[in-house]
Amino acid sequence: MKLNNRFLFGILSIVLAAVIAFVAIPTISRQTSGKEEIVRIKQPVARGEIIVKDNIEVVEVGGYNLPANIARSEADVLGLYATADFAVGDYILSSKISRLPVSSDIQLSTIPSGKVAISLTVKTLASGLSDKLQSEDIIRIYHFLDVAEDVPELQFVKVLSVTSDDGVNVDNGEEPQADEEKRQTATITVLASPEQAKVITGFENDGTMHVALIARGNAELAAELLATQDAILLELYPPASEPETETPNPPEYPLVEPSSELVQPEVQP
Repeated sequence: MKLNNRFLFGILSIVLAAVIAFVAIPTISRQTSGKEEIVRIKQPVARGEIIVKDNIEVVEVGGYNLPANIARSEADVLGLYATADFAVGDYILSSKISRLPVSSDIQLSTIPSGKVAISLTVKTLASGLSDKLQSEDIIRIYHFLDVAEDVPELQFVKVLSVTSDDGVNVDNGEEPQADEEKRQTATITVLASPEQAKVITGFENDGTMHVALIARGNAELAAELLATQDAILLELYPPASEPETETPNPPEYPLVEPSSELVQPEVQP
């Protein structure tokens, strides 16, 4: 006996409805009705500010679909720095807080031992690579007074930041918005050794420096180039050798030979 197609569809509909009613809905209900404690902003926090107890509150919310990196207790956020602006009601994610102070020059907080950060002035548009430099670029610095000079100490130098004439960092990696005026590069801050810093300081007050882009977006190549520059600096400025300390000879004293004659004591009569 052939079953009517409508009858089959009816049976399937009933089975599907039963699955939804007795399996899917209770499962979703359990997930959405579960409560979890999270940290929420109750007073606005600006980027760079330390999060204090008055800024936050712990509340219960549905645990369904909460991000894995959401802050769930006060201990997760108190005393940390906000890396983004928080408004009232915002949740706090671990990616938006930091244990280190937040500034516009994050790289200045992690300068390696033995290195310094120093800025050089961009005197013309061409000398600063036509406002195309970006943080992490590897550049070569030339000096021009009467003729252009290739400077061994400045073959491969890492750019830390590019700054406008009002001290604001310039991000040349992004095009300005339609209503935003492009900032011109005024200074370039680089990572340098003390010897390189002295050379840059001398050039800063004598002639013009020009920069050329050597590498961008290749961390492995950048590390190789900086290692090459360190080797050049080591050859140009070898470490001073410590004077050898000689062990002083002990003082010489005359050798006294023991007398072979015994002195007899004088006997009084």
